[in-house]
Amino acid sequence: LAAARNLGAHGVPVTLGCDQVVIPARWSRHVARAVRCPASNAPDALLAWLRAFGRQGPRHVLYPTSDDVAWLVARHREELAGLFELYTPSVEALEELLDKARLAAAARDAGLLVPETRTPTSEAEVESIARDATFPLMVKRRSQVLCSSRGKGGRVNRPEDLVPIWRRVRESAVHHRAVLERIPDLGDPMIQACHESAERVYTIDGFVDRQGRIASMACTKVLQRPRASGPGILFEESPLDAELEDGLRRMFVKVGFSGVFDAEFLDSPKGRLLIDVNPRFYNHMAFEADRGLELPWMAYLAAIGGERELEVAMGCARAAPGLTGRVYVHRTSTALMLTAQRMASSMSSGEASRWRFWIQAHRGQAVTDPARDARDRWPGWVDVAFQVLELVRHPRSAWRSLASPGEKRRR
Repeated sequence: LAAARNLGAHGVPVTLGCDQVVIPARWSRHVARAVRCPASNAPDALLAWLRAFGRQGPRHVLYPTSDDVAWLVARHREELAGLFELYTPSVEALEELLDKARLAAAARDAGLLVPETRTPTSEAEVESIARDATFPLMVKRRSQVLCSSRGKGGRVNRPEDLVPIWRRVRESAVHHRAVLERIPDLGDPMIQACHESAERVYTIDGFVDRQGRIASMACTKVLQRPRASGPGILFEESPLDAELEDGLRRMFVKVGFSGVFDAEFLDSPKGRLLIDVNPRFYNHMAFEADRGLELPWMAYLAAIGGERELEVAMGCARAAPGLTGRVYVHRTSTALMLTAQRMASSMSSGEASRWRFWIQAHRGQAVTDPARDARDRWPGWVDVAFQVLELVRHPRSAWRSLASPGEKRRR
């Protein structure tokens, strides 16, 4: 939706490929055409659809909105480049970022801090770690790319539990054969040091081109759904850490990545630790667009070869005003979650009141809502319908995402 609105404001006709009807972006006035396509978890069908759609014309810019599609487009970049305008890195570059074990190594090489990470390939290695490590630890999947089970792992408090939990996470990770052909050991979970912090997550979002030039902004995720482990629903502006931005730039240049990115950092006594990179369009992108960092427009200009216009857009973003007090509030999702948390007794009345006061206190300032916009009203209404429909279709998982308790974030 953020991409459709940003590109539509520049007069770009937007075609939306989606597998559902009740999604907010489909109903935006900036979407010139919506076409039904296979879901991203059916990569063979989606690739066949892309081939057929690309041959029909006219030629489109193609840019991914999920890890699955980002990997699929990069994997078949040479073929799809004959059918679409692309600004896609090599699949090798993308895998350096989407495989968290390799991301940790690439980040260290670039001078960034990361949680201590180990990647055992056998239970014997895990047993050795259990004897020597300091607990608690986190067992985590290395990637969610084309994985049929979306669980992320678990916390381990005792040495005797490390092998059983590592085995459980390993057995539950079922990646598509196309991914395993390239990374056979991707299903082996990694083990990371456990860092406990408040729910706040520092985020740098931006665009890096193939020459290594970068334009970015920072914000802080202050509330997420589900609590402590999900996409942000409340953000506030933050100063850009120039050293972290330069470390990201070095890492992207070394691995060969270019395009839109979203990088998350966790505070620790040693400094900010890089914990994740989304190398694609991402959840809260409207927040950056409203602050002058027009990431969809930059991706579009890069794909069509508009180098001069891209340089201007990146320069304007760098020259944008500093902190203005703007906040990001996904109103529908926040209201649902606060209500569910109180009903499930997983949030105190005092904390719920604190979040409502936070939203009220920022009401007089500029607020970015990813769905609601007075100039484009339908997506806001459809967002409500989408959230209700999710509760009806998937009551257990939807309720769990809303009502799970707000524990400290652990990495």
